[in-house]
Formats: sequence, C-alpha cells, structure tokens
Amino acid sequence: MKKLYIIIILTFVALNTWAQTTVKGKIFDAITKEPLAGASIFVENSNEGTHSNSMGAFNFTTHFTIEKVQVAFAGYQSVTVTLTGKELSIALSPTSNRIQEVVVTASREVQLRREAPIAISKISSKQIEETKPTIINELINKVPGVIMTNLTNEQHMMAIRQPMTTSPYFLYMEDGIPIRPVGVFNHNALLEMNMYSLNSVEVIKGPSSSLYGSEANGGAVNFITLKPSAIPTVRIGIQRDNFGYVRTQFSGGSYVNQNLGFVASGFVAQQRNSWLTYSDYNKYGFNLRTDYRINDRSKLILAGSIDKYRTEMTGSVDSSGFYNRKYQSNNEFTFRNVNALRIRLTHEFEINKNSELVTSLYIRNNDIEQLPSYAIKKDLNNPTIAHGQHNDNAFKSIGFVSQNSTKLKFLNSKLITGLSYDYSPNTYWASYVSITRDTKTGFYPSAVEHPDSVLANYKANIANLGAYFQYEFSPVQRLKIVLGGRYDNIRYNFDNYLPSTAFTGAPDSKNSFDSFTPKVGLTYNFNPDLGAYANYSRGFCPPSVNQLYSGVKVPSLQPSKFDNYEIGGWATVLKKWLYVDFSFYQMNGFNEVVSYRLVDNSTESRNSGKTLHRGIEYSLNFTPNNQLSFRFGGSNVVHQYVNYEVSSTLNYNGKEMPQAPHFIANAEITYRPSFLKGFRVATEWQRISSYFLDNGNTQRYNDRTLFGLKGVSTMNFRAGYNLKGIEIFGNLMNVSNELYANNATLGAFGKSFTPASPRTLTIGLTYQFRGRQNQ
Repeated sequence: MKKLYIIIILTFVALNTWAQTTVKGKIFDAITKEPLAGASIFVENSNEGTHSNSMGAFNFTTHFTIEKVQVAFAGYQSVTVTLTGKELSIALSPTSNRIQEVVVTASREVQLRREAPIAISKISSKQIEETKPTIINELINKVPGVIMTNLTNEQHMMAIRQPMTTSPYFLYMEDGIPIRPVGVFNHNALLEMNMYSLNSVEVIKGPSSSLYGSEANGGAVNFITLKPSAIPTVRIGIQRDNFGYVRTQFSGGSYVNQNLGFVASGFVAQQRNSWLTYSDYNKYGFNLRTDYRINDRSKLILAGSIDKYRTEMTGSVDSSGFYNRKYQSNNEFTFRNVNALRIRLTHEFEINKNSELVTSLYIRNNDIEQLPSYAIKKDLNNPTIAHGQHNDNAFKSIGFVSQNSTKLKFLNSKLITGLSYDYSPNTYWASYVSITRDTKTGFYPSAVEHPDSVLANYKANIANLGAYFQYEFSPVQRLKIVLGGRYDNIRYNFDNYLPSTAFTGAPDSKNSFDSFTPKVGLTYNFNPDLGAYANYSRGFCPPSVNQLYSGVKVPSLQPSKFDNYEIGGWATVLKKWLYVDFSFYQMNGFNEVVSYRLVDNSTESRNSGKTLHRGIEYSLNFTPNNQLSFRFGGSNVVHQYVNYEVSSTLNYNGKEMPQAPHFIANAEITYRPSFLKGFRVATEWQRISSYFLDNGNTQRYNDRTLFGLKGVSTMNFRAGYNLKGIEIFGNLMNVSNELYANNATLGAFGKSFTPASPRTLTIGLTYQFRGRQNQ
C-alpha cells in the first residue's frame, strides 16, 4: 500500500512539474533600447507574474499552460507577447498622449507625474528622436512657458518664469548634477551638452531650491543621459544644411554580461560660410557611461563627458542691416573658446526593500576664453574708437551629493534626506583691447590687445554646503502632502591680484550667503486620470562671482529671493486620447538682479527691489489613434517691476520688464500613416508675442510676421522615413522665410538685433543596428 502511495505522489509531482511553464526575458525602451525596471509581466486573467529588475530582466514560473503573456509599464503601450520557448526580448513603445507619466527630477528619483505637486514637463526620447534637433533650443522650446533664445551658433539665453535673460536664475543639470557650480553661472552653459547622449529632458518651472539649491529659481532643466541598452545597439548618422552646417554622430552600447554594461556617444559638428558673416564654429562632444552591478543590492555608475567648442562671435546687426537682410558682422576678431570636462561616480545601494542610498562623487574642469562682441563699448567722446576685453573664466570643482530615500508604513509616507558639498576655485582675468571703428559703416576693422593693461585678475574659492529633506505622506486616500526644505551655506573667498585703481578693484574679502528655502505642496487624484496640485516654494540666488566683483570697486549686490504660489492640474479624457495639463502661478521677486544699460551701451548688474511674475501655463496632447497626434503648449504671463528706484528722480515702478513677451506658444501636429510604416511628417508653429526693449517701456520689438502677428510667428516642417534601421529625414525650418529677430535690444545708439535664420533645410541619414527583439 505504501508503494502505491509513493507512486501516486511521485506521479503527481512529475505531472505538476511537467505542467509548469518558465517565462524569462528582458524588457526595454523601443527607441533607446534602455532596460525598463519595474515593468509588469503577468499571465492573462491570473495573479501570476512578476516585475522586471534594474537590468530589465525577469524570470518566473507558472503552473498554467500558457502561450502568451501581457507586459505593461507606466508611460508605455502595453503589449501581448507570444512565448517562443526562448528568452524574450520585449521592446515597449512610449505612448504619445501620456508622455509625462513618469518623471525623476521632481524628487531626484523615479516617481509618477501625478504624485509631484509642481509644474514639470518632460521631453521624451520619442520627441528627441523625431525632432532631430540641430541645436538644443529646438527641443526646449516645446515646453510650455519656456523660451530658449538662439543667439547664433548654439549660444543662447533662457526664459522660464522670467523675461529672456542672461541672469543666473536657471539651474542646468546632467543626471541631477549641476553642470556648473553656484556663483559661476553662464547663460551659454548648454553649449557644453552632447545632444546625442540624451534619453530625455525634464524641466521644472518655478523655484526648486528646496531640493536643488540656489539658482533653481525660474526653473531647473535636467538632461537625462542614455543608459546601457538591454540589447546590442549601434547608431551612426550624418546631417547637413544648406548654409554650411555639417554634423556626424554615433552612439552605441549594451550589457556585456548580466553585471556590466556601457554606452558611448559622440559627435563632430562644424559651421562654414553661413548666411551670417563671421559665424564659423566647431564643436566636439563625447560621453561614456559604464554600469557595474556589484550584487543584487549594489550598483556603480561611472560617467564622463568631454566637450570642446570654438566659434567666431558675430556682432549684433543694426536696424538697416536687419531690415535689408544684410547680415554682415560688425567685426572679424571676436571669438569664444570653451573646454568642459565632467566625471561622476555614483553608487546606488539598496539598504533594504524600503530604503535606498544614492551617492555621487563628481569633478568638473571648465574654461571659457573669449573676446566677446557683447563687451564692445563705444566711446562717447570719440566715435572712431571703441573698447573691448579679452578674458578667461575657469573653474575646477570637486563635490558630492548623497541622498537617502526611506518608505515608512505610517501614513504611507516617504522620507528623503540629502547632503551635498561643492568646492570650486574660480579664476578670472581680463586684459584691455583697443578697437577702431568706421563711423560710416559702424564696422570695427581692427582690434589690438594690450596685455600690460589688465582689467581683472582674481581668484574666488567657492564652497557650497547644502542639506535638504522632503517628507511625503498620505493622510487620506488620494491625497499626498509634501513638505520639504533645504539649508545652503555659500562662501566666496575672493583674492584680487590688482590694486584698487584697476577696472576690477574690489578688495580681498570673504562673503557668505545663508538661506533656508522651504516647500509645501499637495496633490489630490480624483481618479487615475484626473488630479490637481498646489504648492508654495521659495527660491534663493546669491549674486554670481562675476556680478559681485568684476568691474566694481566695492561689492554691493544682495542675494535675490523668490516666493512662488501655484495651483495646477491634469486630466486624461476622451478615452485617454486627450491629455491636458495647466498651472497658475505668482512669483514675487525680492532684490532681483537686473541688467541696467549705461549710456556707453555697456550694462551693469543692479538689485531691482521687488518684481512680479504672474501667469498661466497650459498644454494638451491629443492622440485619437496611432497615426495622428497633436501637441499644444502655451503661456500668458506678466513680468513687472513693482519697486525699482534707480535714483531719487528715476524709477520704473509699475513698468513691464524688458524682453518679456506676454504670450508664448508652440504647437505641433504629427502624422504617421499606417499604410507606410516608418514614415512620419510633422508641422510645428512657434509663437512669441511682441515685447518692450527698455525699462521705461518706450519702444517695443513689434514686427509683423506670419499670419500678420506681431513679434515672432514661424513654421517648421519635419519628415522622416525609417526602413529596417535606415532612416532618411529632412527638417525645413522657417518655412515661409520670415524676417524676425531671436533677440532685440535697445542701447544708447539705437536698436540692435540678433537675426533668426532664414529658411533652412537640414537633411540627414542615420543607420541603427540592434539585436533581436520580439516586439
């Protein structure tokens, strides 16, 4: 009898084992091929399944006899995959109508957009891939309420809840690490970015100093770079336009084994004989990242980038040259030369299933040498001469950011704490350049440097210690409250190597700036497709080293502070075809540093007292089917001086700030016909309304362009066809060949313009090799 029982048991075990099905594979992004961690893999109509790990891999066994599994991940189209008996390689495609579903910048870690009580926009890998940008502003300007102004040859300035400005109110980051230290802001800092290394871009609008520290006031832009791909991937490409721009580029990588992966990307670009004279430039960039999994709980990431840039700096164009389309540079000697190196080592450690510690160590080495066209000052007493300078601004940094995230059972809460330190010695020198001027043409035919006439020569050791926390909890279902704050201590140790009689004659000094920046926010999700948020946040920004010391005798600038009040929401409606997002905000600025133009056409930094920044930002994405999608983003804003007294007899109280358009919009419609798989065509519209050019609001940039609208109104057209990894594409920018200015200013000698490119056609070819995939 016992033998019979044993036989029955063994038979049952054998049959049960025989009936089991093992499912294993990896899941990754269909565009970037990066592994997707946390994707759901499950048997249809059952509770059996699993989630992908940090490498995108999964493995589970089921007692069901199955032929297919379902795969889902937030922000991606769900798929059903047929089992083949082999390891699966599953590519998920990003959705078009919910591209902002997952973000990382709101809390320095991955979270759902609907849980973040801030205005944040995401440019996805799909948008980057289809835009095929020549310069970064072609991406950034898709974000509602944002203007990244092209000042030629990738030089730029920004407007996020601010006028178009060169002031240090925007924080630029690469994978959450600022690309520059506090106090050494440069409005052209995004020159140092490799577009071909990008996975996505996230933009926080409004102060985020409570998490990222000073300078994150108008907004913070986080460039998230590529990770090693789940399958071997290599991509190469070339593109050129009809005005002498050529760029070749590559990227490639994979996991070598289950523990080690790498990705590399780079490009070489050059501009020759453009529509604008004296505007040739060269740019090179290379990024390398290696991921190494030490064990199931620990991972190392080593990433680095090198960027080199040199450009001729054409001067602005006067009214005659602009309106007659005679884009003649006023000089042939100005230049900018940039060398940038960044390296970081990140350790991700899972302390337990509820707690994670991420620590990044980094170094930077940056140098900008230039003889800038914007620094040319006309002599008020002698019209045949002008004055300029040759300068070099360099820094070397070492620092770290360490953050712990712990989930707590109490009120379904999470506590994030962090500590950061940055030490950046900054050196600056400048020598005088005498310039001759042709009074008939306004051209500067020659310049002579005087090395013995030193205008500035100093060193400032910058130290920034920051500590922050963020506590999230849910007192009731659907409601999440976020409390946060950060303390920053910033010290400048300034050593001047020149006497007090020099152009920069500020005495040796030690300046310290301390600030606590709080944040309070909440989100309420009525359902998974409808939510609202509100927040209060404070921003803080000390004057930069250059603003504080260069060209002055005694430092006088005070730190700027901003109080931001905001409400917003989002909804997905019409069978999830339509996604809408909006925010109302009012930001009050105190001691905001503004650029005041002097009679010789030069500028100096001054505190303005009190300013007001108020507006509404809104966006919608409409995707009725897989063939058609429509995107619109816009903002209506007011930027105003509340209290700005220049002297006892002059104030600008109640005046609008210069270069502050009331309306900004960007819209795009894309068609991907089902009858021609791999083909896409898109039309984009960029709109910037007119704006004042001076503090007194006496003159405007008010030209009429497309559709009779005043300011900027231009159309762009993009098309591409991808067949078996080979893609040919074309971008036609400024389709109607509008005459408009990317930037207009008013000086002592009249208006000057940075003209936008005339109609420009860029064509390109890319080839992508990738390993086997099931979807």
